[in-house]
Amino acid sequence: MMTPWLHFSGGDYLIFETWMPESKGAIAGACIALVAFCILERWISAFRRQMEIQWGALALILQTQRTSTDVQHVDDKAKDPSDVIDAIEEGSSSLPITPARVRSRQRLVPPFIPRHDITRGIFQAVQSLFSYALMLAVMTFNASYIISIVVGLAIGEVLFGRIGRLNGGRV
Repeated sequence: MMTPWLHFSGGDYLIFETWMPESKGAIAGACIALVAFCILERWISAFRRQMEIQWGALALILQTQRTSTDVQHVDDKAKDPSDVIDAIEEGSSSLPITPARVRSRQRLVPPFIPRHDITRGIFQAVQSLFSYALMLAVMTFNASYIISIVVGLAIGEVLFGRIGRLNGGRV
């Protein structure tokens, strides 16, 4: 039977049916495993943030290359201002690159790049798995598990929190 209040006693199932620490040593081992699990979760989060930065930069380079190949020279026939205005209204790609033209062509959503987006989905699935596993450990109401999770997440954030943040995590 599950104890429905915070407690330090053993006998609670921890994620798996076969993992039920009862002795003080077993509970201490479970707490150490939870701390390591939390540190790993924070590392995965930092690694994902770093990859997001790299993927964003690569998507921007890809988008810029596509834009510059679409619009790279002035059509010699469009020297008359009315021809240039007509070309702008038609969306011709033979016009020079101007800041206004680039802004009007920028995408709101980065392009779909399977190598990036499938990997991003896998990262999200793994992070969700870790989060739900930690939630199940907290739902045992075992205070030693909860304290271990909080301490593990704090240690992980200290170790990996600055990775993948702009300005090293400073605002």
